Amino acid sequence: MTIQEIENIHQQAAQFINQAEISEAFRQISRLVKEVGRGDMVNELEQLEMSYTFMLKYLEQGVLDPQRADILSNIRQSLYTLNDQSYIGLMEPISPEVFYTRRRELNSDTLMGIIEDYRNALQELSLAQSLPDERNDSHAILSRLRHAEELETKLFNRIWSTFPLSSDDASNLKLCINGDVLPVHTRCLLVAALFLGLMKFYDENKLLILLEAYQLSDEPQVQLRALICAMLTLLAHKKRTNASRAIQNRLSAMQDIADFNHDVWSIQAQLARSRNTENVKQRVRNDLIPNIMKMRPDIIDKLKDKDSQIIDLSDIEANPEWQDWLDQNGITRRIEEFNAMQVEGSDVFIATFSHLKTFPFFKTLGNWFLPFYAAHSSVVENLGAGKMALAEVVEHAPYLCNSDKYSFCLSLGALPESQRTMMSAQLEEQNAALKESQQGELPDERKRRVKIINAFVQDLYRFFKLFSRRREFISVMDNPHLDMTECLPLIKVTRDPHILELLGTLYFKNAFYDDAIKCFTWLVGMDEGTDDHIYQKIGFAYQNAGKTEQALNYYKRYELLHEEDVWNMRHIAACYRALGQLDEALEYYRRVEVLTPNNVSLTLTIGHVLMEQNRTSEAIQQYFKADLMENSKHRAWRPIAWCSFMLGDYDRAIDYYDRISRDDTPTPQDLLNRGHVLLCQGKTEEAIRVYRQSLEGMGNDTKKFRAAFKGDSIELRLHGISAVDQAIIPDAVCSRITQ
Repeated sequence: MTIQEIENIHQQAAQFINQAEISEAFRQISRLVKEVGRGDMVNELEQLEMSYTFMLKYLEQGVLDPQRADILSNIRQSLYTLNDQSYIGLMEPISPEVFYTRRRELNSDTLMGIIEDYRNALQELSLAQSLPDERNDSHAILSRLRHAEELETKLFNRIWSTFPLSSDDASNLKLCINGDVLPVHTRCLLVAALFLGLMKFYDENKLLILLEAYQLSDEPQVQLRALICAMLTLLAHKKRTNASRAIQNRLSAMQDIADFNHDVWSIQAQLARSRNTENVKQRVRNDLIPNIMKMRPDIIDKLKDKDSQIIDLSDIEANPEWQDWLDQNGITRRIEEFNAMQVEGSDVFIATFSHLKTFPFFKTLGNWFLPFYAAHSSVVENLGAGKMALAEVVEHAPYLCNSDKYSFCLSLGALPESQRTMMSAQLEEQNAALKESQQGELPDERKRRVKIINAFVQDLYRFFKLFSRRREFISVMDNPHLDMTECLPLIKVTRDPHILELLGTLYFKNAFYDDAIKCFTWLVGMDEGTDDHIYQKIGFAYQNAGKTEQALNYYKRYELLHEEDVWNMRHIAACYRALGQLDEALEYYRRVEVLTPNNVSLTLTIGHVLMEQNRTSEAIQQYFKADLMENSKHRAWRPIAWCSFMLGDYDRAIDYYDRISRDDTPTPQDLLNRGHVLLCQGKTEEAIRVYRQSLEGMGNDTKKFRAAFKGDSIELRLHGISAVDQAIIPDAVCSRITQ
């Protein structure tokens, strides 16, 4: 069989199992199993088929069997596993994917053997580090450290590439993860290895070990990483986990754990934030940083003392004039915005660190999931043994995820010693300030857990978006997958009113309107005493999702409770206008006008609605009224000019287009409209000259000009411009371009 044939049969078999078409699934899996040629797999398939045949026979005979659902579920789970096993058996000798490469490399190594080698390496390292300073050999220590890390990587690769996990391997892994015989960072790696394997092939044993690690481990890093990985697995393999009684029972038991609900909610919230990471990345890269950097020359000029030395930015508070200047130039606002994004958990540093994932360190798959610790060989080698204080500062940096901390240290290794020393001093100063600010605070274990969650979700996001071979894994971090509210085994927790309101607000804020609608609608259905404004939020979300009728429905529901809410009335009017119900729209705008007189924007909007109703004489009175209200912006000039043209008052129209030319830069549309007026006045030569200016403003795009000119054909016809003239005038205007 070719790779494509194997993949097709494997996918078809999985679909048949999903759809409970078991006979067809047997037929497809049989083709793969025979191709593999392993007797144990052939026997297992035959036994499963026999069990299924007997079950069908009993069903046909009308035998009542209370265990039938469980038997069928077990047969399906076994078929899933056998389908994946046979697929792996056929792909392993021929596939270049990293999963099969690791299986080929580690085929002769047992899990327990690697664990024993690793523990021996740790003992040797500990012995070397315990020697007195005069006998301490830094090169020998570093060599032993690297050897231990190589075995960590080997252990990681052995776990994630094993399928299915045997009961013996499962037992050994539980002891390693939940006990204290291995370092915390290694236990975290084992958790990640289980997860990575699950992102290739579903193995219920691996998921159960993750859930047990959350229950039994006494180390928050291990606990929370295991829960995050388990939740993402539930999302990646919905059909299989939703049907698993073992998974459902384990999750039900976990709900008695004190922190479980809050941990799940924190993970839900951070996954929701991660959906907006690309927007945050673009905002930081294209707006915040460039705008601050553009101001840098001015900052330097402003912050020089008499001796032309730059004053430390930390001293700005000493001179209120400096702070005022920063406020006026928008720097303070941008810094505050950046800080606020940090505090709320947004991934603000991905734009900075994404290009720092090309170091050899990140070629090793397990390193993407490694908790940062200062004693890692890559940190020691890049910073030097004498710079461990700097590594510890990086380790406690509050807003960097583990992956970015390694990137930071690796990039420091490439800097000259002088720059490294300067950065070290700055970081140590910041760390001291941070510690001082935290001294007055009581320890908050829940905040600590949230930080662990946020950092690891960001680590995972970097792996699934930046790792060179990420496409070989289930892309669980893609936006459509990151919604735990649809996860049936956790639905009692994930649809709690508290988290639904939080998620709905996050989705709403970041313009994921369909998801916001879903969360807020569930909240309304729960009748949990939610704020009346939730109807407005749902309406606004529907409106921005382009579902105007549904939006209007919710705005009207809010109106029943708050009849004279101006914001709500304006949005009802906007919905009616979008639906073409202009009389109803005008009625609401008039009601708002009574409550908020002298509102220029509202007055203009009423004028626009009147124009859409072809009530031009009334519309122009609104525009005159709006123009009298404001002295500088003159937003009414353009509509006054157009209304004047429509009413045949060409002189007034030209007068207003002249005003626009004097006080503002006329747009291509202004020039086109002015040309229309001149054409209707019989000033054809001047009109064509102005049309050409409009064409130039459109970048000499003749198609665009012709479309704009043709769009006003009815208005021109009403003012006496014949169809013949309308047909040839664009040619006269565009002739110079086409020659």
